[in-house]
Amino acid sequence: MTNAGASIRSQWSLRFLKADKIWAITRGSEAKIALVDTGVQPNADLSRSLLTGADFSAYGRASVGEGRVDTDPFGHGTGEASLIAGSDSNGRGTEGLAPGASILPIRASDGSSSGFTFGLAPSVEYAVSHGADVISMAITDSFNDNDIRLAVQDALDHDVVVVAAVGNDGTSQQYYPAAWPGVVGVGAIDSSGAVWSQSNSGADVALVAPGVHILRDDNQGRVGYSDGTSEATAYVSAAAALVRSAHPRWTAVQVVAALESTADKPAAMRGAVRDDRYGAGILDVLAAVRLAEPPVVGGPAAVAVRGAGGGWGWWGVGGGAAGVCLIFLGVWWRVRRG
Repeated sequence: MTNAGASIRSQWSLRFLKADKIWAITRGSEAKIALVDTGVQPNADLSRSLLTGADFSAYGRASVGEGRVDTDPFGHGTGEASLIAGSDSNGRGTEGLAPGASILPIRASDGSSSGFTFGLAPSVEYAVSHGADVISMAITDSFNDNDIRLAVQDALDHDVVVVAAVGNDGTSQQYYPAAWPGVVGVGAIDSSGAVWSQSNSGADVALVAPGVHILRDDNQGRVGYSDGTSEATAYVSAAAALVRSAHPRWTAVQVVAALESTADKPAAMRGAVRDDRYGAGILDVLAAVRLAEPPVVGGPAAVAVRGAGGGWGWWGVGGGAAGVCLIFLGVWWRVRRG
């Protein structure tokens, strides 16, 4: 049994996104979201949503490739999962935006300094081969790795929506996977709809979503508040799953076009179709799931999609080769015992 009402009251992001009205249409059932991250620690909020996943974090050793991923020493992936498909079990946890969706947990890194770059490409390939509808990657990499780029392109070619964060530098620094064509790059806004000061800007921003003072679970059975484009990425990934659930015949390109064409245009965009801070605008999932027909891809309302990166705290994950640095970005403000 969930406590959706209590969750909406305690999570401004769910109120902002009109979650109660969205759930009257769809809760994301039948949608599968591959969470390429640091694994997921099962808790009561995630007990119904986790599928059997895989672990590709063992750089220098044979990767698991199969089997349940049920630990998350770093904590990042668990928080992402709770925002995507959490189901608040006791009124003190986190309700995800798509609580009916399934999470395919794929650990590309254990949070150490050596695993991520080498685990990312096989993680994406695993997501594709196991039928993911959406791949969520709240990570940033300054290195344009060809193997990862090819894996991401293969996902796009297989009709998968690929979502990534744009980063938390507060600059126009370009990161991958966000910078690759076809990837939905996500920036963060606060409860007023203003772009967060640390959210990166540039051509890679496709959409913005709530990412400031976001209540989420951690890997120790607690809930707390954090900031970051990772949080916003989780919400856009959940939004893509909701649209795919409501419109199962739509292609990935049509799903992205629906999210972009229905995005709210704040006054700060000054009438632009897109800008480098907001992308196409502020996520409006309700409008997207209510569409009767998919928007015309490439039509007048269409906006070019590129990519993203981001997460919690300035916790660097070094990639080993060519001085690669992958970063999870965000800040825990306050931790509350669950």
